[in-house]
Amino acid sequence: MPQETDILRVTRELLIRDGFSKLSMRKIANELDVTATTLYHYFENKDDLLLALVEDSIRQLADALRQSMEQEADPVTRLGILTDTFWKFALDHPQEYEVIYMVRPEEMPKFPKEKFQEIRSVYEMLAGVIQDGVEAGLLDVEDPLVSAYTLWAQLHGVVSVILSRRLDTRISQSQFLEQAKDHIIQGFITQKTPA
Repeated sequence: MPQETDILRVTRELLIRDGFSKLSMRKIANELDVTATTLYHYFENKDDLLLALVEDSIRQLADALRQSMEQEADPVTRLGILTDTFWKFALDHPQEYEVIYMVRPEEMPKFPKEKFQEIRSVYEMLAGVIQDGVEAGLLDVEDPLVSAYTLWAQLHGVVSVILSRRLDTRISQSQFLEQAKDHIIQGFITQKTPA
């Protein structure tokens, strides 16, 4: 009998390799050398399994982000750490990262909002760091939650360029990441006007 982690691992591999439309409980079961019925002991259906897979990937990312910022108080430094950690997770664990974005909302049934608490907690974590920076007079944003989504989009965009192998070969990946981080953080920092 497979463990739930084995089912998630095989599902992740098949999803990356074959795509959502070709994924089936039977195909997953064949890879695990069990019957499809065995999978239904763990998951109600394919959508339930995919949701568990997405939640698992998001949980791993959220844990990495939380752990990276535990010891740092300065909001601007935390933004830098958060940026580095986000990119490190995505580049070190591309399958887990890609799963978060592979399954389109229209491909899954409408789940209750409570099923997506982990992703909301990531946005709230980002918004919390930004809010701390606003309160300290270090960051200049109107709405920390909107800024958290903007930050997420910027971080994801940078990762997407690298994972899709669209970075110009004349540019080093480390230089690209460092400059992108500088530009992102500078966009949040309060600009001091000369007296």
